Amino acid sequence: MNNPVPLLTPKPDHVPAELVVDYDYIRPDGLEDMGVYKAVKRLHDGPDIIWSPRHGGHWMVTRAEDVKFVQLNYEIFSHEEFMIPRTLMPLKPLPLAVDPPNHARYRAVINPGFMPGKVAKMRDDARELTIELVEKLLPQGHCELLGDFARVMPVTMFLRIVDLPLDRREEFVEWGIALMSSYDPAERLAAQIRVRDYLKTVLDERDNGDGDDLLTRVAAWRRNPRFQSEEEVLSMASLLFFGGLDTVASEIAYIAHYLAQHPEQQRRLREEPEIIPAACEEFLRRFGLSNTGRILTRDFEYKGVLFKKDEMIMVPNNLSGIDDREYACPMDVDFDRNAPAHNTFGNGPHKCVGQGLARAEIEIFLEEFVGRLPEFRLDPDRKNVEHCGSVPGFDELYLRWD
Repeated sequence: MNNPVPLLTPKPDHVPAELVVDYDYIRPDGLEDMGVYKAVKRLHDGPDIIWSPRHGGHWMVTRAEDVKFVQLNYEIFSHEEFMIPRTLMPLKPLPLAVDPPNHARYRAVINPGFMPGKVAKMRDDARELTIELVEKLLPQGHCELLGDFARVMPVTMFLRIVDLPLDRREEFVEWGIALMSSYDPAERLAAQIRVRDYLKTVLDERDNGDGDDLLTRVAAWRRNPRFQSEEEVLSMASLLFFGGLDTVASEIAYIAHYLAQHPEQQRRLREEPEIIPAACEEFLRRFGLSNTGRILTRDFEYKGVLFKKDEMIMVPNNLSGIDDREYACPMDVDFDRNAPAHNTFGNGPHKCVGQGLARAEIEIFLEEFVGRLPEFRLDPDRKNVEHCGSVPGFDELYLRWD
């Protein structure tokens, strides 16, 4: 991917010099040596709110309290621009890139696909698929987790939700990676157009259809009295497509990477399966993923810092969950932790619509993948490369077991 180092943007006059930190969220200092979370955690040694001269210049909150405040107050911190720099997402996905009240009309199209009854059925399907995959991997004594499982089970479940061909799974994942791992606007636009061209064909085929999959529901929006343009259906379909291809796979990889280095935690999950729901929440806190932006709708002063209209502000979930003001020993994973709710899925109207399914898939991974494998470890002969950005993760993750 073409990811050039961004140029420095001059500091605006209203930005105090002591808040300027040369921080690049795509390639933070220390990433290769320390990994994503230790590298970004160092920001907690500085101001709670910083201004970075990278990626066009943007604000960034670093504490859980402030992440939640920004997420909740969409009237001030709008979701209409959510990528930094704002040129990264030229085609805006709905309902993510729109605020209330219009947000609700598009969310109502998607919500039924993630209701508790639907998720319960998908949980059963995910369990069946996970057992099948694990039984194939067991005799090998090793795996590359992303290619062999983390990009197989969650993506397969997503493809079933939208009724897209399972035999094109690897191709669809490549399309998703092309978008999520590139920070070149032209490459991102090309990836978006490729997916939209494909989805338009699918939506046309399902127009007037009677299926209950999510893309058929999106196609039906064309007949809604509030329908305004073809852009609406393509935008909703694109959000579903890209939203289902990356985040759960990355979360599972971080969990596996941690467990491979903590065999005592593996044993506890196998011996005490009743703690798995709590363990899932603890992992979601510890390995918060998405780092999104907001755009200021007006001048606003917060905690003595003046934000100006049209400025961008980053909301880093990977920092929110490791805030030592909110969580004792935040870098530790404690299945017995009694802690405040995390911000990983967001807050307010833009809270992740797929959070129920994500939790179900992570719990199934802990129950069936971890539960059925013998004690596993990192492969000492392979290097596991991490990346940062809007969704941190591993490029590959190699595990071994006896």
